[in-house]
Amino acid sequence: MTVEQSNHGGSGRSVIVELKNVRKHYEHEGKTLEVLRGIDLTIHAGEMVCLWGPSGAGKSTLLHLIGSLDMPTAGSVHLDGNLVTALSSARVAALRNRVIGFVFQFHHLLPEFSALENVMMPGMIQGSMPKGALRERAEELLAEVKLSHRASHRPSELSGGEQQRVALARALTLRPKLLLADEPTGNLDTDNSAQIHELFHELNERHGTTMVLVTHNPELARSLPRVIKMRDGNIESDETQTAQR
Repeated sequence: MTVEQSNHGGSGRSVIVELKNVRKHYEHEGKTLEVLRGIDLTIHAGEMVCLWGPSGAGKSTLLHLIGSLDMPTAGSVHLDGNLVTALSSARVAALRNRVIGFVFQFHHLLPEFSALENVMMPGMIQGSMPKGALRERAEELLAEVKLSHRASHRPSELSGGEQQRVALARALTLRPKLLLADEPTGNLDTDNSAQIHELFHELNERHGTTMVLVTHNPELARSLPRVIKMRDGNIESDETQTAQR
């Protein structure tokens, strides 16, 4: 299948993700299920990329491979200059923790902790920052997602949109180069979805964080400058567009 070739604004920017002939299949009840059928993909630092397509197209599987949460059946995955498919599981985990932040459809906030403590959690687990500096970082991020006034509230006291904003702040705590989001507005109403969309753009512009978002939401897809359409485990098109915000 012919894919439209485009520079996608990558000139002068480093490559942060590169996939070559990536395939993924699963064995189920004696049958082989092909999910990805030979993906070639390059993403440059600072890009905002949408993975778009019908259910079963392979979008989430591709996102998981980019994020090193899974390994391909064949092909190579480079992340921030590292050949992920040649690393030990321990080195992959260390690279993932250093380079990537994740935002999922379900927020996965810890219910017994406040919004501030949830945002601090990645740093507390990693142990790389003094607690005072980590708290200051979390407070700054909550301010960026417009939730300073809710810092002491637990997840059960927050709306769905507020919980997703906390999850977004948490994903940025360790200053990742790459943010991966899987259906980040899938459980939100129109108004909250629009607020989250705008936050992604603001954070990309402010910090230069590379973002790859899987979505079924047409408004989110239209708001991103690069849209990769997938179908049946292939990249059907890869196009730049004038983002509509």
